[in-house]
Amino acid sequence: MNTKKRLSEDIENEKEQLLQQRFVTLYEDEISHILEKKEDLAHLNEMEEEEASEIEEAARFYQRIFARNFYDASKGRVSDEEFFPLWERENELMTGLQSIHSLEGEKKQLEKEIDIAVEEEEKLLEETRKTEENRKNKKAVFHTFLVMAIAAAVLVGIVIWHFKIDAMLYIWQITAAALVVVCLLMVLYHMQKKAVDREKLYRMMSSHKINSRKRMESDFQDIGNDLKFYYEKYEVLFGYIKEEQWELFEFCIKISEGLAFCGGIKERGEKLLEVLRKYNFKEPESWLYYPKALYEFSKRANYLERLEYQQDVCQEALVKHKRELDKNQEKTEI
Repeated sequence: MNTKKRLSEDIENEKEQLLQQRFVTLYEDEISHILEKKEDLAHLNEMEEEEASEIEEAARFYQRIFARNFYDASKGRVSDEEFFPLWERENELMTGLQSIHSLEGEKKQLEKEIDIAVEEEEKLLEETRKTEENRKNKKAVFHTFLVMAIAAAVLVGIVIWHFKIDAMLYIWQITAAALVVVCLLMVLYHMQKKAVDREKLYRMMSSHKINSRKRMESDFQDIGNDLKFYYEKYEVLFGYIKEEQWELFEFCIKISEGLAFCGGIKERGEKLLEVLRKYNFKEPESWLYYPKALYEFSKRANYLERLEYQQDVCQEALVKHKRELDKNQEKTEI
Protein backbone atom coordinates (compact mmCIF):
# COMPACT_ATOMS: atom_id res chain seq x y z
CA MET A 1 0.00 0.00 0.00
CA ASN A 2 1.17 3.54 -0.78
CA THR A 3 2.84 5.11 2.27
CA LYS A 4 0.89 8.38 1.98
CA LYS A 5 -2.39 6.51 1.60
CA ARG A 6 -1.58 4.31 4.61
CA LEU A 7 -0.67 7.39 6.67
CA SER A 8 -3.92 9.09 5.65
CA GLU A 9 -5.93 6.02 6.67
CA ASP A 10 -4.09 5.87 9.99
CA ILE A 11 -4.92 9.51 10.69
CA GLU A 12 -8.60 8.97 9.82
CA ASN A 13 -8.69 5.87 12.02
CA GLU A 14 -7.08 7.84 14.86
CA LYS A 15 -9.71 10.57 14.53
CA GLU A 16 -12.46 7.95 14.60
CA GLN A 17 -10.90 6.41 17.71
CA LEU A 18 -10.87 9.79 19.44
CA LEU A 19 -14.54 10.29 18.55
CA GLN A 20 -15.49 6.88 19.91
CA GLN A 21 -13.46 7.57 23.06
CA ARG A 22 -15.37 10.84 23.52
CA PHE A 23 -18.63 8.92 23.34
CA VAL A 24 -17.38 6.32 25.80
CA THR A 25 -16.32 9.04 28.26
CA LEU A 26 -19.62 10.88 27.80
CA TYR A 27 -21.78 7.86 28.61
CA GLU A 28 -19.52 6.64 31.40
CA ASP A 29 -19.74 10.05 33.10
CA GLU A 30 -23.51 10.18 32.64
CA ILE A 31 -23.97 6.68 34.07
CA SER A 32 -21.73 7.63 36.98
CA HIS A 33 -23.96 10.63 37.83
CA ILE A 34 -27.09 8.50 37.46
CA LEU A 35 -25.70 5.87 39.84
CA GLU A 36 -24.81 8.55 42.40
CA LYS A 37 -28.38 9.92 42.23
CA LYS A 38 -29.75 6.43 42.72
CA GLU A 39 -27.40 5.98 45.70
CA ASP A 40 -28.73 9.26 47.14
CA LEU A 41 -32.29 7.95 46.88
CA ALA A 42 -31.31 4.64 48.47
CA HIS A 43 -29.50 6.56 51.20
CA LEU A 44 -32.60 8.69 51.80
CA ASN A 45 -34.79 5.60 52.15
CA GLU A 46 -32.42 4.18 54.78
CA MET A 47 -32.15 7.35 56.87
CA GLU A 48 -33.58 7.77 60.33
CA GLU A 49 -36.97 9.46 60.52
CA GLU A 50 -35.52 12.55 62.21
CA GLU A 51 -32.83 12.96 59.55
CA ALA A 52 -35.30 12.40 56.70
CA SER A 53 -37.64 14.97 58.28
CA GLU A 54 -34.85 17.57 58.31
CA ILE A 55 -34.24 17.00 54.61
CA GLU A 56 -37.97 17.04 53.89
CA GLU A 57 -38.44 20.35 55.70
CA ALA A 58 -35.56 21.99 53.82
CA ALA A 59 -36.85 20.63 50.51
CA ARG A 60 -40.41 21.82 51.18
CA PHE A 61 -39.25 25.34 52.08
CA TYR A 62 -37.16 25.46 48.92
CA GLN A 63 -40.01 24.12 46.75
CA ARG A 64 -42.47 26.58 48.27
CA ILE A 65 -40.37 29.69 47.58
CA PHE A 66 -39.47 28.37 44.13
CA ALA A 67 -43.08 27.62 43.19
CA ARG A 68 -44.24 31.09 44.23
CA ASN A 69 -41.69 32.83 41.97
CA PHE A 70 -41.88 30.26 39.17
CA TYR A 71 -45.64 30.44 38.67
CA ASP A 72 -45.52 34.23 38.62
CA ALA A 73 -42.86 34.07 35.89
CA SER A 74 -44.31 31.21 33.84
CA LYS A 75 -47.93 32.38 33.96
CA GLY A 76 -49.05 28.78 33.57
CA ARG A 77 -47.43 28.26 30.15
CA VAL A 78 -45.10 25.55 31.44
CA SER A 79 -45.17 23.34 34.53
CA ASP A 80 -42.32 22.99 36.99
CA GLU A 81 -41.91 19.31 35.97
CA GLU A 82 -41.36 20.41 32.37
CA PHE A 83 -39.10 23.25 33.44
CA PHE A 84 -36.81 21.43 35.88
CA PRO A 85 -35.09 19.05 33.34
CA LEU A 86 -34.29 22.01 31.09
CA TRP A 87 -33.17 24.15 34.01
CA GLU A 88 -30.91 21.39 35.34
CA ARG A 89 -28.97 21.08 32.06
CA GLU A 90 -29.45 24.68 30.89
CA ASN A 91 -25.76 25.62 30.64
CA GLU A 92 -24.90 22.35 28.95
CA LEU A 93 -27.79 22.68 26.51
CA MET A 94 -27.00 26.30 25.66
CA THR A 95 -23.30 25.59 25.17
CA GLY A 96 -24.07 22.59 22.98
CA LEU A 97 -26.60 24.45 20.83
CA GLN A 98 -24.19 27.33 20.34
CA SER A 99 -21.43 24.88 19.42
CA ILE A 100 -23.69 23.12 16.90
CA HIS A 101 -24.71 26.42 15.32
CA SER A 102 -21.08 27.56 15.12
CA LEU A 103 -19.82 24.22 13.78
CA GLU A 104 -22.53 24.05 11.12
CA GLY A 105 -21.51 27.53 9.95
CA GLU A 106 -17.83 26.53 9.86
CA LYS A 107 -18.72 23.34 8.00
CA LYS A 108 -20.59 25.20 5.26
CA GLN A 109 -17.76 27.71 4.93
CA LEU A 110 -15.18 24.92 4.71
CA GLU A 111 -17.23 23.14 2.05
CA LYS A 112 -17.07 26.27 -0.10
CA GLU A 113 -13.35 26.74 0.55
CA ILE A 114 -12.62 23.08 -0.27
CA ASP A 115 -14.55 23.35 -3.55
CA ILE A 116 -12.56 26.45 -4.48
CA ALA A 117 -9.30 24.75 -3.44
CA VAL A 118 -10.11 21.70 -5.58
CA GLU A 119 -10.75 23.92 -8.63
CA GLU A 120 -7.52 25.85 -8.06
CA GLU A 121 -5.65 22.59 -7.49
CA GLU A 122 -6.90 21.18 -10.81
CA LYS A 123 -5.81 24.36 -12.62
CA LEU A 124 -2.38 24.24 -11.00
CA LEU A 125 -1.97 20.57 -11.88
CA GLU A 126 -2.83 21.38 -15.49
CA GLU A 127 -0.33 24.26 -15.50
CA THR A 128 2.27 21.97 -13.91
CA ARG A 129 1.68 19.42 -16.66
CA LYS A 130 2.15 22.13 -19.30
CA THR A 131 5.36 23.43 -17.71
CA GLU A 132 6.68 19.87 -17.51
CA GLU A 133 6.05 19.38 -21.23
CA ASN A 134 7.64 22.77 -21.96
CA ARG A 135 10.70 21.86 -19.88
CA LYS A 136 11.05 18.55 -21.71
CA ASN A 137 10.79 20.32 -25.08
CA LYS A 138 13.39 22.94 -24.09
CA LYS A 139 15.69 20.21 -22.80
CA ALA A 140 15.29 18.23 -26.01
CA VAL A 141 16.04 21.31 -28.15
CA PHE A 142 19.13 22.15 -26.08
CA HIS A 143 20.50 18.61 -26.17
CA THR A 144 19.75 18.29 -29.90
CA PHE A 145 21.52 21.56 -30.73
CA LEU A 146 24.43 20.62 -28.45
CA VAL A 147 24.86 17.28 -30.22
CA MET A 148 24.59 19.02 -33.58
CA ALA A 149 27.22 21.60 -32.55
CA ILE A 150 29.61 18.87 -31.39
CA ALA A 151 28.97 16.89 -34.56
CA ALA A 152 29.59 20.01 -36.70
CA ALA A 153 32.84 20.78 -34.83
CA VAL A 154 34.03 17.19 -35.33
CA LEU A 155 33.08 17.30 -39.00
CA VAL A 156 34.95 20.59 -39.54
CA GLY A 157 37.97 19.13 -37.79
CA ILE A 158 37.90 16.03 -39.99
CA VAL A 159 37.57 18.13 -43.17
CA ILE A 160 40.47 20.38 -42.18
CA TRP A 161 42.66 17.37 -41.30
CA HIS A 162 41.69 15.32 -44.37
CA PHE A 163 42.14 18.06 -46.95
CA LYS A 164 45.13 19.62 -45.21
CA ILE A 165 43.43 22.98 -45.04
CA ASP A 166 45.24 25.80 -43.28
CA ALA A 167 42.78 26.66 -40.48
CA MET A 168 44.54 29.98 -39.83
CA LEU A 169 43.26 31.28 -43.16
CA TYR A 170 39.68 30.89 -41.87
CA ILE A 171 40.29 31.68 -38.20
CA TRP A 172 37.88 34.62 -38.14
CA GLN A 173 35.10 32.69 -39.80
CA ILE A 174 35.62 29.69 -37.50
CA THR A 175 35.76 31.93 -34.44
CA ALA A 176 32.60 33.80 -35.45
CA ALA A 177 30.75 30.54 -36.11
CA ALA A 178 31.93 29.15 -32.74
CA LEU A 179 30.77 32.28 -30.92
CA VAL A 180 27.36 32.10 -32.58
CA VAL A 181 27.03 28.44 -31.62
CA VAL A 182 28.12 29.12 -28.00
CA CYS A 183 25.71 32.05 -27.75
CA LEU A 184 22.87 29.91 -29.07
CA LEU A 185 23.76 27.14 -26.63
CA MET A 186 23.79 29.63 -23.73
CA VAL A 187 20.41 31.03 -24.79
CA LEU A 188 18.95 27.52 -25.11
CA TYR A 189 20.49 26.52 -21.75
CA HIS A 190 18.96 29.54 -19.97
CA MET A 191 15.62 28.84 -21.64
CA GLN A 192 15.83 25.26 -20.37
CA LYS A 193 16.83 26.42 -16.87
CA LYS A 194 13.97 28.93 -16.85
CA ALA A 195 11.55 26.15 -17.84
CA VAL A 196 12.94 23.95 -15.03
CA ASP A 197 12.52 26.77 -12.49
CA ARG A 198 9.00 27.45 -13.72
CA GLU A 199 8.10 23.79 -13.40
CA LYS A 200 9.54 23.71 -9.84
CA LEU A 201 7.51 26.81 -8.96
CA TYR A 202 4.27 25.29 -10.21
CA ARG A 203 5.01 21.99 -8.48
CA MET A 204 5.67 23.85 -5.24
CA MET A 205 2.45 25.86 -5.64
CA SER A 206 0.53 22.70 -6.50
CA SER A 207 1.98 20.84 -3.49
CA HIS A 208 1.12 23.77 -1.23
CA LYS A 209 -2.43 23.84 -2.58
CA ILE A 210 -2.81 20.07 -2.10
CA ASN A 211 -1.52 20.29 1.49
CA SER A 212 -3.82 23.24 2.15
CA ARG A 213 -6.79 21.29 0.79
CA LYS A 214 -5.87 18.25 2.89
CA ARG A 215 -5.68 20.42 6.01
CA MET A 216 -9.11 21.80 5.26
CA GLU A 217 -10.43 18.27 4.68
CA SER A 218 -8.91 17.24 8.02
CA ASP A 219 -10.58 20.23 9.71
CA PHE A 220 -13.80 19.31 7.91
CA GLN A 221 -13.59 15.79 9.32
CA ASP A 222 -12.93 17.16 12.82
CA ILE A 223 -15.98 19.41 12.56
CA GLY A 224 -18.03 16.49 11.23
CA ASN A 225 -16.96 14.37 14.21
CA ASP A 226 -17.81 17.18 16.63
CA LEU A 227 -21.25 17.49 15.06
CA LYS A 228 -21.74 13.70 15.26
CA PHE A 229 -20.90 13.94 18.94
CA TYR A 230 -23.34 16.75 19.66
CA TYR A 231 -26.11 15.31 17.48
CA GLU A 232 -25.97 11.95 19.24
CA LYS A 233 -25.66 13.62 22.63
CA TYR A 234 -28.89 15.53 22.04
CA GLU A 235 -30.64 12.58 20.44
CA VAL A 236 -29.66 9.98 23.04
CA LEU A 237 -28.55 11.70 26.23
CA PHE A 238 -31.21 14.41 26.09
CA GLY A 239 -33.79 12.18 24.47
CA TYR A 240 -35.95 12.49 27.59
CA ILE A 241 -36.66 16.13 26.72
CA LYS A 242 -39.96 16.09 24.85
CA GLU A 243 -40.76 18.07 21.74
CA GLU A 244 -43.19 20.24 23.70
CA GLN A 245 -40.39 21.15 26.11
CA TRP A 246 -38.05 22.06 23.25
CA GLU A 247 -40.72 24.35 21.84
CA LEU A 248 -40.80 26.15 25.20
CA PHE A 249 -37.02 26.16 25.58
CA GLU A 250 -36.51 29.85 24.82
CA PHE A 251 -39.38 30.75 27.14
CA CYS A 252 -37.83 28.59 29.88
CA ILE A 253 -34.51 30.43 29.41
CA LYS A 254 -36.29 33.72 30.09
CA ILE A 255 -37.86 32.23 33.23
CA SER A 256 -34.43 31.00 34.33
CA GLU A 257 -32.95 34.46 33.85
CA GLY A 258 -35.68 35.92 36.06
CA LEU A 259 -35.25 33.29 38.77
CA ALA A 260 -31.50 33.96 38.87
CA PHE A 261 -32.24 37.35 40.45
CA CYS A 262 -34.54 35.89 43.08
CA GLY A 263 -32.62 35.99 46.35
CA GLY A 264 -35.17 33.85 48.18
CA ILE A 265 -34.66 30.87 45.88
CA LYS A 266 -30.90 31.13 46.15
CA GLU A 267 -31.03 31.40 49.93
CA ARG A 268 -33.36 28.41 50.36
CA GLY A 269 -31.33 26.46 47.81
CA GLU A 270 -28.13 27.02 49.81
CA LYS A 271 -29.86 25.80 52.98
CA LEU A 272 -31.10 22.66 51.21
CA LEU A 273 -27.59 22.00 49.86
CA GLU A 274 -26.17 22.46 53.35
CA VAL A 275 -28.52 19.82 54.77
CA LEU A 276 -27.84 17.38 51.91
CA ARG A 277 -24.09 17.77 52.28
CA LYS A 278 -24.46 17.28 55.99
CA TYR A 279 -25.88 13.81 55.32
CA ASN A 280 -23.26 13.00 52.64
CA PHE A 281 -25.43 13.12 49.52
CA LYS A 282 -23.23 12.52 46.48
CA GLU A 283 -25.20 14.70 44.04
CA PRO A 284 -26.63 17.47 46.25
CA GLU A 285 -26.93 20.06 43.45
CA SER A 286 -29.10 17.70 41.38
CA TRP A 287 -31.85 17.73 44.01
CA LEU A 288 -32.36 21.46 43.59
CA TYR A 289 -34.12 20.49 40.37
CA TYR A 290 -36.14 17.63 41.83
CA PRO A 291 -36.95 18.71 45.42
CA LYS A 292 -40.31 16.93 45.49
CA ALA A 293 -38.53 13.57 45.13
CA LEU A 294 -37.00 14.23 48.57
CA TYR A 295 -40.35 14.24 50.36
CA GLU A 296 -43.03 12.74 48.06
CA PHE A 297 -42.82 8.98 47.59
CA SER A 298 -44.70 8.98 44.28
CA LYS A 299 -42.35 11.63 42.81
CA ARG A 300 -39.38 9.67 44.12
CA ALA A 301 -40.62 6.48 42.45
CA ASN A 302 -41.23 8.32 39.17
CA TYR A 303 -37.80 9.90 39.23
CA LEU A 304 -36.13 6.58 40.05
CA GLU A 305 -37.94 4.99 37.11
CA ARG A 306 -36.71 7.79 34.88
CA LEU A 307 -33.14 7.30 36.11
CA GLU A 308 -33.39 3.58 35.38
CA TYR A 309 -34.55 4.33 31.84
CA GLN A 310 -31.75 6.85 31.26
CA GLN A 311 -29.18 4.41 32.60
CA ASP A 312 -30.39 1.66 30.23
CA VAL A 313 -30.22 4.04 27.26
CA CYS A 314 -26.72 5.21 28.18
CA GLN A 315 -25.52 1.67 28.88
CA GLU A 316 -26.72 0.50 25.47
CA ALA A 317 -24.97 3.42 23.75
CA LEU A 318 -21.82 2.82 25.82
CA VAL A 319 -21.63 -0.83 24.75
CA LYS A 320 -22.07 0.18 21.08
CA HIS A 321 -19.26 2.74 21.18
CA LYS A 322 -16.91 0.47 23.13
CA ARG A 323 -17.43 -2.11 20.41
CA GLU A 324 -16.60 0.48 17.73
CA LEU A 325 -13.55 1.59 19.71
CA ASP A 326 -12.27 -1.99 19.90
CA LYS A 327 -12.73 -2.40 16.13
CA ASN A 328 -10.70 0.74 15.43
CA GLN A 329 -7.96 -0.37 17.79
CA GLU A 330 -7.75 -3.70 15.96
CA LYS A 331 -7.37 -1.85 12.64
CA THR A 332 -4.52 0.21 14.10
CA GLU A 333 -2.70 -2.89 15.33
CA ILE A 334 -2.91 -4.65 11.94
